[in-house]
Amino acid sequence: MNVIFLSLTFALLLITTAVGMDWLMGLTLYQSFHNVLNPFRVMETPEMFILFLFLLFWALDLLTAWLWRRKKTDS
Repeated sequence: MNVIFLSLTFALLLITTAVGMDWLMGLTLYQSFHNVLNPFRVMETPEMFILFLFLLFWALDLLTAWLWRRKKTDS
């Protein structure tokens, strides 16, 4: 659970920093979010598949670790 919380916190901090820097350069909020999401817009289908595959493996690893820990504490 801590890993998920830390990952989301770091992602939020990085996105906030990028949006803030774009805002200080004079871009609108829409342009700033467009810049943040741009790497995902230019990805081709195989690249998106590999990205989601990595995310799926990461989530399955977290789930198995959580279930393993839960099973050990129940026994």
